[in-house]
Amino acid sequence: MPSYKTIKLFLLFFLWASIAFTQNYPSKNFTASKDLPNNTIRSLLVDSNNILWIGTENGVVKKENDVFTNFFEEDGLALNSCWAIAEDKNKKLWFGSYGEGVSIYNGNDFDVISQEQGLVHNEITKLFANGIYMYVGTSDGVSIININTLEVLSLNNHLDNALFRVQDFFEYRDEIYVVTYNTGVFKIDHKKDQPALVKVNDYTYNYSVFVDNDSIYSSNKGFFTKNSIVDFVNEIDTIPSKKLGVSIIWDYVKSKDNKIFAAAWGIYDSNGGIYEVANNKLISRASDFNIGSKKVISLAYDGRFEKLYIGTKDAGLFEVKLNPQIKFNEIQGKNVLRFARTKNSSAVLLDEGILLKGNEKEQTLNLQQLKKWQEEYLLNTKLSLPKHQDSFYELDYSTKARDISFYDIKVSKNRYWINTNIGVFAIKPSGTLDRYLPLHSEEINFTESGDLIETNPYGGLRIYSDLDILKYTHFKKEDPQTPTMVVNSLRKDLKTYFLSVFSGLFVLENNEFKSYLHNGIWKEKKLRHITTLGENYAISSEFGDVFILNDEASFKLLKKIPRAKIQGNTISFLKEYKGYLIIGTEKGLTLYKNKRFIFIDEEQGLKQPLLSAEAVGNNLLIGSKNGYYSINLDAISDPELLVSQLKLEEIYINNNKFLSENIADKEKIKLSHNENTVLLKFSTNAHPNPHKLSYQYRLNANKTWSLPSSKPEIFLPFLPTDNYNVAIRVIDASTGLNYTQTLLKFAILPPFWKTWWFILLMIGLVGLVVYSIINYQIRQNRKFEEQKSLIQKRFEETKMEALLAQMNPHFIFNAMNSIQNYIMDSDVDNASIFLGDFAKLIRLNLDHCTKPRILLVEEIEYLSSYIRVENTRFRNRITVLIEIDPLIDVYEMEIPTMVLQTFVENVFVHAFPPSISKPTLTVIFILVSENILQCKIEDNGIGFSPNSTNSLHESKGVNLVKERLSLLGHNIDHAVQIVSTKNKGTTVTISLEV
Repeated sequence: MPSYKTIKLFLLFFLWASIAFTQNYPSKNFTASKDLPNNTIRSLLVDSNNILWIGTENGVVKKENDVFTNFFEEDGLALNSCWAIAEDKNKKLWFGSYGEGVSIYNGNDFDVISQEQGLVHNEITKLFANGIYMYVGTSDGVSIININTLEVLSLNNHLDNALFRVQDFFEYRDEIYVVTYNTGVFKIDHKKDQPALVKVNDYTYNYSVFVDNDSIYSSNKGFFTKNSIVDFVNEIDTIPSKKLGVSIIWDYVKSKDNKIFAAAWGIYDSNGGIYEVANNKLISRASDFNIGSKKVISLAYDGRFEKLYIGTKDAGLFEVKLNPQIKFNEIQGKNVLRFARTKNSSAVLLDEGILLKGNEKEQTLNLQQLKKWQEEYLLNTKLSLPKHQDSFYELDYSTKARDISFYDIKVSKNRYWINTNIGVFAIKPSGTLDRYLPLHSEEINFTESGDLIETNPYGGLRIYSDLDILKYTHFKKEDPQTPTMVVNSLRKDLKTYFLSVFSGLFVLENNEFKSYLHNGIWKEKKLRHITTLGENYAISSEFGDVFILNDEASFKLLKKIPRAKIQGNTISFLKEYKGYLIIGTEKGLTLYKNKRFIFIDEEQGLKQPLLSAEAVGNNLLIGSKNGYYSINLDAISDPELLVSQLKLEEIYINNNKFLSENIADKEKIKLSHNENTVLLKFSTNAHPNPHKLSYQYRLNANKTWSLPSSKPEIFLPFLPTDNYNVAIRVIDASTGLNYTQTLLKFAILPPFWKTWWFILLMIGLVGLVVYSIINYQIRQNRKFEEQKSLIQKRFEETKMEALLAQMNPHFIFNAMNSIQNYIMDSDVDNASIFLGDFAKLIRLNLDHCTKPRILLVEEIEYLSSYIRVENTRFRNRITVLIEIDPLIDVYEMEIPTMVLQTFVENVFVHAFPPSISKPTLTVIFILVSENILQCKIEDNGIGFSPNSTNSLHESKGVNLVKERLSLLGHNIDHAVQIVSTKNKGTTVTISLEV
């Protein structure tokens, strides 16, 4: 094993004739006081998923990443007493009870097979999986169960009264053999129509067997034997074998490196325990594995993580790491304080002496020897001893050997320099004293030329140029450049650095000291530890922060590692290995490089206290109480990804368990809006250090990660409506690596009143209501407008009738004047004719005044009558012409009533004074377009100028006509146009819609 190579490499540090040296393997003990339901472990199995199953006298336990889950009868187990465990090729677990048959577990439920289903006996002693069959050994017979159909076949042993108690099974050349306690060894013959038991030998008092290549180990009362398996199964009645060992072996396992371990319990004697079978001998590993029980009855081996599980009858379960990355080498009763080495030798500083190993010999310098050297110096020296009044940290020369305390050990010029509370010793690699110095200094170092530097917490600092006469240069504490209260130092190349717990960082270069704090280079005051880190330096503060800096050409602070990133509050030491910064604290060991943190603690086997450290080759040696740890740094610093899978174990919705079959083969779970409190429990694949795992989650890719949690579960209360893609990030502190996987996709559906279809329906309904309201308003407005239009129309008609009624008196007045003139002139005939024409005109007027529109032919008739009446007044001297467009159908076309009469009347009233010769009135009807009739009334009268005030413009009749046309919807500016030229006549153009 690599551990032996490590011990061989560094044995020179620790061999001492009177010291008992052993290597301890990291182990854990699980008992009924905390983790197990019972301390009697009858059976163990590591399944295909590296999950450990534990059969106890009071239930079955599942141990997955140090999480223990118990199964009892109330969970479906046939009986709490479990004596055998096996896994079939379908990955189902079989548990053999001692009294109620077999329980088969599929991951969710149990099926039970007992004598009622054909089992030969209910007391199960052994289970053996092979192909599609599970071979069941009982206290009185064998049954074979088909793992697919669960069909049971019990074999006839052909032994009438003999007890057929099965102790074990094994396979050889594709055949299954049954080992019984007192009736021999049998082969199961499958060649016949029905499997049958065929006796192979009469080997009795068998407890267990183990096949190793071509050999078989068989346990008996107080011994075991090793035979050729060929001889064992070839029907030899008696097998002469050498009795080996001293106890009863109940179980065997074989490790990766071909070590065979045996579980032993002598029943009536005390020679049991955990053993390794080597060279046909039982070698006890109880001390190495820290297992005190003598009643070991079951074993299991985890080949992936090289863990040995040991079940006892009285002390629960033990877990042992057989090939740990961290190995503890015990030196009983001695604490390892420091390590040091020269070119050809090594030294370790213990609390009770110094161990030296050179090319030729190894020896121990004890405290008495150091005290003797001090006393010899005091007896023979002629130099004055350093005194407190000379600013020395004075020694107490009465200190006894047992009270000697070591501060540190350093190497300079192939000498070990040990500073203690009785002075400084320079020791050769051979173990002889080079010199003793009566100096009391808790921290010493050396200049680039090898001169000793003595620090004094209260009296400055001295550099010794001649140790024979204690010649020195004193740097007084009053000088701010002088290091004071020095707690650590480091020499590299031409510089020696000093750390002060109150005054920060100092450096000695070219025989001059420089204070970084006083010179304003770096303001950090309270410093504690220092180490190189490639071309840089790492320095820790008193409060646990670590600073990485470069001081080659100029001082540069490269990075600060806050203490929150480091496991632990108090830093014990800093070391470097291949670019990794090694930080020791009261909680464990942290390796840091490129933002990656690897943490090691008691879970991996590194227990407190961590007193010192030294990197030697690819190993880190850590001094501790009663020994030291050896850590393979290559294996620690370059690990593989250990977490490669996440499994969703349970889902709880509103505190109710969500059945696993509801999520099988479904890409996404859909939950209603009130199922919005979710608890997810999950697990990773088997991990050697599960307590190093922490978990973060995020609900969607655009969300931030949660804070890390040590529990493999997520509680999500009161989730809003959304689609969720829950991802888990597993942070593995033991490797510094992360693993991310989507755990579950689910959706919280909105309530029906927030669904798109409901919203669309509501929008439709609202739209329909709004449309209905608007449509109702439109209908109401339309009805109102219609009523208003009718009222308006009636109002206009009434107004038009009033206007017509206003015109009649005006016309009658003019006509009556004409009649009066005839009578006054005694022109009876003309008066009669005029009165007849006037009467006809009055009749037509009465007929037309009640009509808003009349036929064009009626209008022409009316105008003709009117013109005759008016022309009669003018003694018919006015020539009247009426012209009608041939395209006009006068019997179909309608126009507004009495629109033209007013303008004709104005011609007779204003256009033709006596001075006008040949007065002419022309009325023209032209169809301008399909629905526009243009009526022109032209005269050759006196006319008027545009700027003059003419009665035509002022005529009340004209204004009434315009108002009528406006009420009928005509645009007056376009409907009535009057063009007049003075002394040339007037043209009135009226455009009417027809």
